[in-house]
Parts: sequence; structure tokens; C-alpha cells
Amino acid sequence: MSETTSRSMRARGRARRELLLDATLAIIAERGIAGVTHRSVAAAADVPHSSTTYFFDSLDDMIGEAVAHAMDAEFARLQQFRAVLESGAGSPGAAIDEFVEIVRQQSDEHTVAQFEIYLFASRHPALRAHVERILDETRELAGSVLRVNGVTDPHAAAAVVALIDGFALHRIARSEVVHFQSLARALRATLVGFVTLAATSSLGETASPGE
Repeated sequence: MSETTSRSMRARGRARRELLLDATLAIIAERGIAGVTHRSVAAAADVPHSSTTYFFDSLDDMIGEAVAHAMDAEFARLQQFRAVLESGAGSPGAAIDEFVEIVRQQSDEHTVAQFEIYLFASRHPALRAHVERILDETRELAGSVLRVNGVTDPHAAAAVVALIDGFALHRIARSEVVHFQSLARALRATLVGFVTLAATSSLGETASPGE
């Protein structure tokens, strides 16, 4: 077998494996984790049933790889936002609009899969690290935006991320028009609130993150 043929086969293998991971995530969004089976994933990917067992040792292995695949994609998006933030482009307030745009661009299916994965990972410690990595990165980015705006409160980043996740969760739970400007206003109000809190609190009243 020539090197060119070998590379071509490896490329096709990687493409089919990614196709199966994308199909797994689509099923998670549509039917939940319980809907993921070897047969359902193969059917969704339009490949032979044997493909799933060829690429993955078990169903848990396939789900776990799909979780890592989804989290890697989210990490890449957050890194793009970090690059924009660190470039200094635009005003500090524009970072909030950029963050809201990330939420706007996320499909409902992606958001459903995100929360399904959060719940699944909470019961599977081996997968929790993938979710924690994204949450930590999101909090770090939120902290960067807040610091640009003069907020150094150790609780602020976690509060902002919880606000964004809560908005996303309600967005998929309610059948109504989504008003993303309400999220932008809430984030600005949170920012102003933490700035005001810092201005009106003494150093002795500042609590540590663990309290």
C-alpha cells in the first residue's frame, strides 16, 4: 500500500469518526442521552451499523468522545472570543455585545445538547473534566471582560456565567421570541452592580470566593 493511499484511508477514517460524533450529538439534542444507541447513531450518520463498534469500544466510549468533541468545539469558539478581547478591538462595552453574539449564534439543538451533556457528566466523573474545562474557560473570559470594566470581585465571573447559562436554558424551555437585548442589558446591569458594590464596600467586607 502506497503512502498516498494510506493517508487517504486515514483521512476517510477520521472523517467517518467525526461524522459519527456529530450524529451522536444530534441524537443527544433530539432525544437525550437515552436515545443514543449504536443503531441510532449509525442510522443518523447513514453508515453501516458496524462502523460504531469499529471506531468505539463501547456506547459509553462513543458518548464520552462525543462530549469531548462538543467541548473542544466550544473551547475553540471561546478562544476566538479571547483573541478578539486581547486584540483590544472596540470599546470595553463592545465585549459584552460580542459575548451575547456567541449566545445568539448557538443553535437550540446545540444548547439542548449542552445541558444534556452537563447532566450526563455530573453522573460520570470521567467526563466531568471536559465540562469543567469549558466552565473554567468561560469564567476566565468573563473575568477578563469584567476586569477591563474595572470589576475585580472574585464572585463576579461565576455570577455572569450562571446568568448566561440561565438565559440559554430558559431560551430552549419556552416557546417565545428570544430578546437577546435583554441578556445584554442584564449583563450591563450586573457589571454596573458589581462596580457599585465595590465602591460602597470596605475592604473588610470583601468575601473570598469560597464564602
